[in-house]
Amino acid sequence: MRIAFLTSIYPKHAEEIYKQNPKLSKQTSDEQMEFIRWHALSSYVRWFELLEKLGFKTCQFNRNVPEISYAWARENHFNPSSNDPVLEIGKEKIRRFQPNIIFCFAPTLYVGNRFLDEVSGEIKPKVKLIAWYGANVGDENMFNRFDLTLSNSKHLVNRLRKKGISAEWLQHSFDPIILEKISLPNTRKNKMAFFGNLDLATPDFKSRTELLEELTSKNRYFDIFGDSYTPKVKERFKHRTIRYRHSIASKVSKYWKNSKIMNWSNANNLPKSPWLLPTEFAKKINKPKFGNEMLQELCKYQIGFNYHNQFTGNYACNMRLFENTGLGCALLTDNKMDINEYFENEKEVLTYNNKNDAIEKMNFLLNNPDYSKRLGKKAQVKCLSSHNTNKILKILKDYLIKTI
Repeated sequence: MRIAFLTSIYPKHAEEIYKQNPKLSKQTSDEQMEFIRWHALSSYVRWFELLEKLGFKTCQFNRNVPEISYAWARENHFNPSSNDPVLEIGKEKIRRFQPNIIFCFAPTLYVGNRFLDEVSGEIKPKVKLIAWYGANVGDENMFNRFDLTLSNSKHLVNRLRKKGISAEWLQHSFDPIILEKISLPNTRKNKMAFFGNLDLATPDFKSRTELLEELTSKNRYFDIFGDSYTPKVKERFKHRTIRYRHSIASKVSKYWKNSKIMNWSNANNLPKSPWLLPTEFAKKINKPKFGNEMLQELCKYQIGFNYHNQFTGNYACNMRLFENTGLGCALLTDNKMDINEYFENEKEVLTYNNKNDAIEKMNFLLNNPDYSKRLGKKAQVKCLSSHNTNKILKILKDYLIKTI
């Protein structure tokens, strides 16, 4: 059985990898993919390798890494001629591979531009389509075109099934090889860490960001790593100047009804703050880390903090659940209705139900480092034995065979 994977990577992460390794783009496409595989370290790091051992043939195309596509085109004597050469190269690569299944990890990258429809329509016999659904993609009707949709969220699986869409649950996992690829510290910081998206503009992340702000205000031993926009000095200066002008004009307008003064004194005319997050909170946020750098940083901490994207419902399902525990961090995570199917609360992880509960348990873990160490060790044993990638890939194998 031959499977073509349509994958993705955070564009910013890919840019950093090539910026830090300027000679990488000169290497072969296979060498570049191998390099990125281990730098984008995650539970997926050996998916293709393990599937090959299970008898599958695999290839992959990643739209967000054009350097690999151009290298493949050179090696295979293919000259793209369209306005989107990267997608054209991807189509040619998959056509030549002639897969039985196309597995799309990032539907939003490959459906709207008709890439998936066009490439699948050219493969005979008809290729089967599988999608991964782990985050908000907008219109769920896009999954109607797939023969099967897999999701780490039972909530999303149930939603799709109610719409008559074929869907199955496949949980995230942790690959033990990660422990061989990072440097584990002899001692950990008695601090808590969070890695993830920060956003007050979208419902999916708003409540999480507000909680993180509250927690950092209550305990300085909580480090956050995320992508937060920092306004340039010119933007900050301009905003402060306009607000200062407003303050002065508000006082002057009581005695002088000049039209310009009245306009400046009107609070409705003030521009929005250039800070997308509250200023003091934004200043506490560390630069985001991805892949192996993120895991290397996370393992330095005694405690990891987790908060699920609200879009995935009242089910424990995200990647951080297994990254924290797989690395041996004591995990403080939001309480979900099925958390005990993965880890035993108060023996392997610690859950919180609301803001005050999170603050109390954060302080408890920080004030009781021996308890935190025991919690992390027990969670790691459970994760490595019950939630490892080898086990999950055997389940995936069954889904793949049934799809054909």
